[in-house]
Amino acid sequence: MRRPVPIAAVLLALCAPSVSAGAEEHRVAPGEDWAGVLARAAPGDEIVLLPGVHRPASVAGVAGSPGAPIVIRSERPDTPATIGAGNFGLHLQRPLWVVIEDVTVEGAVQNGINIDDQDGSGTIGEPWEAHLVLRRVTVRRTGPVGNFDGIKLSGLRGVRLEECVVEGWGGSAVDMVGCHEVRVDRCTFRGMEGYSQSSGVQIKGGSRAVNVRGCRFEDAGMRAVNLGGSTGLEFFRPPVLEDAEPATRWEAEDVVVRDCVFVGGECAVAIVGARGGEIADCTIVGPERWPFRLLQETRDPRFAPARGATVTGCLIVAASLRTPVNVGDATEPGSWDWGPNLWWAPGLDGAGLRASLQGSVDPDQFVADPELDDGLRPADPRWREFGAHR
Repeated sequence: MRRPVPIAAVLLALCAPSVSAGAEEHRVAPGEDWAGVLARAAPGDEIVLLPGVHRPASVAGVAGSPGAPIVIRSERPDTPATIGAGNFGLHLQRPLWVVIEDVTVEGAVQNGINIDDQDGSGTIGEPWEAHLVLRRVTVRRTGPVGNFDGIKLSGLRGVRLEECVVEGWGGSAVDMVGCHEVRVDRCTFRGMEGYSQSSGVQIKGGSRAVNVRGCRFEDAGMRAVNLGGSTGLEFFRPPVLEDAEPATRWEAEDVVVRDCVFVGGECAVAIVGARGGEIADCTIVGPERWPFRLLQETRDPRFAPARGATVTGCLIVAASLRTPVNVGDATEPGSWDWGPNLWWAPGLDGAGLRASLQGSVDPDQFVADPELDDGLRPADPRWREFGAHR
């Protein structure tokens, strides 16, 4: 079996200039069937989408190489080409060393972009080493209602989303199932009226080593970050073994949510059948119900109870705050680790707040009005260390 390539090496290789001597630029006009061009592309080739509306594409086995990825991009980054989606916009199976940048996908009935590890056999094992980058990709108006995602990633290792935007979706803006070593960096997820928007970024199905950093979530649904969920056991990567020891599997683990801004939505971060990870330096403004949730939806005995995260350096501002964490049954609420945070809601009492936080609680749970400026940063200099600094 191939040994995993460290994520740092993946990113360095993707950023390096092409070394493929025979690399070609394939210019695609609107309306052309460009799936065939992409299927024949060699390491270092670029698929350049000219301005206009392009057809959807579904291709298996697109393969670049380290230092010579295959690039799918718009000719003009300031006026990105649009893929006018039908059921989907772009579907890639088992891609290898691919960069997609400065492209818009709009109007998918199912998934805007769907990238997975399937080879036609239906077999699911360890995540596929994709070494994939989506950079400045916009996905709009997916669904609108039901389990239809802006960006769907299944069974992939080594993925980076940079400065992407997802607006209006049915299920998740980004749905990861069994993905390892993923970074979601400086992306924006914006809900739209008329779309069901169950979650913003969902990380489940055995996903691990995922970093969500510097992102903005605006009215991003019931769970802006859904750390875990309830995945069918047949979709886990790696698979859930029949003879696995009790309480040894999780929906997700080793996840970091850092320097993010959450505005509106029902809940900022829900931990669901997962091992909590870290929530740090985030700004949470106006959650409709709770800042955080701790739930257990998968009840198979091979799965451990959901564990709380380390929460530190965060700024939480709510219209009302009856409870900071919604706790479901069959979880471990005593596993939370609360570092220093700043909280504000009318009538909120510091002593009552500290008493309501289960787990390890740093006494520095400050309750004060941060007087947020237009950038959602504290105008009061005493509190500027709290919240996102993006």
